[in-house]
Amino acid sequence: MHCWWLLLTIFALWVDDPPPAVAPAPTRSQLELSLARLTAAQRHPEALALIDSYLAVHPDDAQVLFDGARTACSCSDARSAAAYAIRSLRAGWLDDKALDEDPALARLRAHESWAQVRRVREQLRAESALARATAKEADLRVGDEFTAAQSLREWMARFPSGGYQVEQRDVLNMTIASAIDPEALDNAVATVTALSQALCKALFGEIQRDRVLLVVATPKDAAVFFRNPEHGGLYDHGARRLVVRETGATLRHEYTHVLHFGDMQRRMQHHPLWIQEGLATLFEEWQVGPDGETVIVANLRSNAILDLVRANTSISLIDFFALTSDSFLAKPDSHYAQARSLLTFVAAHQKLGAWYQLYTAGYRDDSTGRRALELVFDAPMGRIEKMWKAWVIANGRVDATIDEGDGVMGVGISGMPDGVRIDSLQPGGPAMVAGFRVGDVLTEIQGQEIRSVADFLLATANRRAGENLKVRSRRGTTHSIVAVTLASGHALPP
Repeated sequence: MHCWWLLLTIFALWVDDPPPAVAPAPTRSQLELSLARLTAAQRHPEALALIDSYLAVHPDDAQVLFDGARTACSCSDARSAAAYAIRSLRAGWLDDKALDEDPALARLRAHESWAQVRRVREQLRAESALARATAKEADLRVGDEFTAAQSLREWMARFPSGGYQVEQRDVLNMTIASAIDPEALDNAVATVTALSQALCKALFGEIQRDRVLLVVATPKDAAVFFRNPEHGGLYDHGARRLVVRETGATLRHEYTHVLHFGDMQRRMQHHPLWIQEGLATLFEEWQVGPDGETVIVANLRSNAILDLVRANTSISLIDFFALTSDSFLAKPDSHYAQARSLLTFVAAHQKLGAWYQLYTAGYRDDSTGRRALELVFDAPMGRIEKMWKAWVIANGRVDATIDEGDGVMGVGISGMPDGVRIDSLQPGGPAMVAGFRVGDVLTEIQGQEIRSVADFLLATANRRAGENLKVRSRRGTTHSIVAVTLASGHALPP
């Protein structure tokens, strides 16, 4: 009888004072931002607790598991670090160099549990090699369909009012969710398809085997998802999800990541960040040459590296190749520009494909990319660096500014998924005279696609007053082409 009374009392207390609600697990982007802040403040136990809350929902995220190993080492817990490291290996972690050399894991490598981590890695690598050989023999091409489908369900649950239409593009092995104009979607798919063919021909051989979700986010949902207005796109390989604000350079950048990660996965390699971002930025602006070759086009990053080289403040290539991921991301503007410039230099010498082949073939001997560059140019790195810097200076600056005497349209603009929106019109200016209204979306100027503010600047810079431009625009769902006669900026009515 007393036992029953005690149980009833405990139940009554629980009903009167229920346990506190558990905070929802962070998203991947929230986790990355919080980890950077907590790690910088050396609040490692809090960082590890945050990692555990994320892994409770996403237990097979290899990157976060690896971060858990690094953070556990910072908490002086080598045994827990070993457990995280082993879980990351089982989840598909491929970067052996990081596991063997990352300074944050020094405590783990000095501990007795390091032997167990190495045994598990050797076993998994042997099993994977056998599986690859078997798959190759049977010509199996089985990819993961579930992860992208799960990412789609999560996106639609998080943003139910976005009006997203979903379709499958099997030729790209992609599921696309967007709320943009059908013509704009067709143009985006055409952009990705052309880029896919160029990347496969020049570098990767084939598209990714796992299905990927592409979300062209509405401006409202993009503001919530990215938080930082400067972030235009993100490819999360763990979730097989690509999200973009616009369908121009950002989409080309992030889609290159899709195919590159697919290639790294097939090869069981994890290339350093300068190569990942170098290739992605490389294909932000490109075109097909007269003989069907891929031609890389200069963009605004070219000006950033030109300034660094002229000021002699660019990083020496040897030091550049040695940058950790954290160090690379610490100065994204300069490091992304240097990575793109170096690979543009390689492509300009018709050596990009050969360099990538040499690099991936010799990855186990040198994962930095340095040795492959020296081989493909048949020169030491010091000489290559001098050649690259001279090439940067010789190519000069990309004009993306409106200077005295340049022609202007007289518009204030902002980015949209399929172009740039007119936010304001100069009274009596060229765009107003041509019949444009606030809210119209400019999608093409003189046959050049406009998918971002940067595209608009590049298309209109260095135009002269009096020049006529054919401008394609969208008003609602109606598309039209009108001629705009540019005026001198200083001559516009006040």
